[in-house]
Amino acid sequence: MPLPRALLIFLLSSMVASADRIEPLLDAFCGTPRLRLPLVEDPSTMGVLEGSDDLFGTDWQPLLQLSAGTGHHEWMDSEARSRARRFYRLSRVARTPLEIVPNFRLTDHRGESHELFREGDARAVVLTFATADTLAKVWKTLRPVVDSNSTANVRFWLVDPLDDRSALAAAAAAAGVTIPVLQDSARLVSRAYGAGRSGEAVAIDGESATVFYRGSIEDVCEPTPGAGVRQTYLADALRRLSGGLGAEVEFARPTGTALGLPAVAVADYRTEVAPILKAKCQTCHKPGDIGSWAMTSHGSVRDRAFSIRANILENLMPPWHADPAHGQFANDFSLTAPEKATLVAWLDAGAPRGTGEDPLAVVPPAPAAWPLGTPDLVLKIQRQNIRASGQMPYAYVFVTNTLRTNAWIRAAAVKPGNPSVVHHALIFQVVPGSVAQMLAQVEAIQGGLAGYFAGFVPGMKQVFYPAGTGKSLAARSILVFQMHYTPNGTATTDATEIGLYLTPDRPASELKTGAGYSTEIDIAPGDKLSRIVAEKTFATAVDLHELSPHMHFRGNSMRFDAFLPDGTTNTILNVPKYDFAWQALYRLAQPVRLPAGTRVRISGTFDNSRWNPFNPNPTARVNFGEQTSDEMFVGYMNYTEVR
Repeated sequence: MPLPRALLIFLLSSMVASADRIEPLLDAFCGTPRLRLPLVEDPSTMGVLEGSDDLFGTDWQPLLQLSAGTGHHEWMDSEARSRARRFYRLSRVARTPLEIVPNFRLTDHRGESHELFREGDARAVVLTFATADTLAKVWKTLRPVVDSNSTANVRFWLVDPLDDRSALAAAAAAAGVTIPVLQDSARLVSRAYGAGRSGEAVAIDGESATVFYRGSIEDVCEPTPGAGVRQTYLADALRRLSGGLGAEVEFARPTGTALGLPAVAVADYRTEVAPILKAKCQTCHKPGDIGSWAMTSHGSVRDRAFSIRANILENLMPPWHADPAHGQFANDFSLTAPEKATLVAWLDAGAPRGTGEDPLAVVPPAPAAWPLGTPDLVLKIQRQNIRASGQMPYAYVFVTNTLRTNAWIRAAAVKPGNPSVVHHALIFQVVPGSVAQMLAQVEAIQGGLAGYFAGFVPGMKQVFYPAGTGKSLAARSILVFQMHYTPNGTATTDATEIGLYLTPDRPASELKTGAGYSTEIDIAPGDKLSRIVAEKTFATAVDLHELSPHMHFRGNSMRFDAFLPDGTTNTILNVPKYDFAWQALYRLAQPVRLPAGTRVRISGTFDNSRWNPFNPNPTARVNFGEQTSDEMFVGYMNYTEVR
């Protein structure tokens, strides 16, 4: 190390107050400065070490942040080897209050969902940022920390803010990554956590949901290959956490490749923000509709800025749960990654109103009693009495179709008579025949596991069938209503209706509803990731039009994979995070042709842990059953047979 550099370091150290005096040393092995930094016992303060190449300049960069303590902390500046000169200053500043980190949910390279606040049983969660180009290098550095904490109840997630799913999945496979690589396509998490460089780690305390370390995984001085000095910041912070201590080094400057996240300008409310809200949010958030509040002005949005931002980061709203990496859907109303970035940047800027008229003040009309228009035929069940409390077994109510001739329908809309107590309704058709034939059809209903004629479930919009398809309605057939009621504390009644929309011509194809399902459900108490698989094989070639997952409160994910006779596999739909309150019907933008013999495997997971906010009882062992306190696993598919 050149002598002038040592002298300059000493000069600066002599200029600081004696209590925070830097003691400069020379690491002879690495040829870099090794600084002996004093710790101060006052927990209301922290030490901040800064460095600069110009003693009298203004470009002082933070290098290290030290917690309160006794004695000294020795630190080596590995970057000084590449500098002609280096100056340092140590300041003692007031500690800023800890802030709870924001929750978020992202999907990983395998198509599985991860939500921060559902990792409540973890002692810590470590986010490390990387891209496909830097993943191998970052993983090589991170892996020893992961391995050494294999029994420490620490979750490690890599976060990629730049690459698409296929690129990050390929990079993860090539590098042999064994932990989730989360796709942050809207860069919301990367920005919320202040990530700027690859290899930058953020360690979150699982108990307080606050950051206890941020910065480089480690710092290495390696004058010769295989021989060097390591400063293991992240490993040290985790080791101290497991011992009940705070990190001594709370921040160490990250030195990896800059992520280069593109800037997001603050959008104009009238011309950019409001059109997104009208298209993706106000369709439900309007007076008289299912949204929990009405989006009728800029003020109504501004006043809920915090919750809207949280819902976007957690992917709760809009309630569309299909993984965009697999399939395209005609009824997709999700926010795109650029739309998410635009909205969050605008909210973070204080939701500025701007000038001009307020587009949200023009409120769409309230939904009609029958959103698809007046039905050609309405059938209503006999009024049912709903008790005030407790569980009610499914009610099966029989209604006779009054049409005297066979007909084809282009839609069947189910309208609950009392939405506050109707959990769901499935309708089955029993075609007239002999007593034995009709009894066989009733027995084949199986609670709706194999399919249904029409249905209503929470969050599913009533729509017309896909173009060119329809369902057959037999003259004088019997419609069996399976009614699931959930008492709400007040004794009441219900008379649910079905509206049938006829078509004068026979459609090109008959739409059929089938399902793959499993009743072999056995979920242990507290099991956070209970896996299950079901299958359905198509004996004839079919065109698949729509899919709909069905589970209960512990339902966590569902995926549909088609295994074709030629050996190829196609993921048709992946729902990484199932939501019982919003059971969507996913209509494919183009039907998927499945040759005869295709096997559709439906795989999913249940979350019976206490960190599932919808779980009615995490201490219960859960089996198959019709009540929502039980579980079901059904993957419905609407298809037409290829003739």
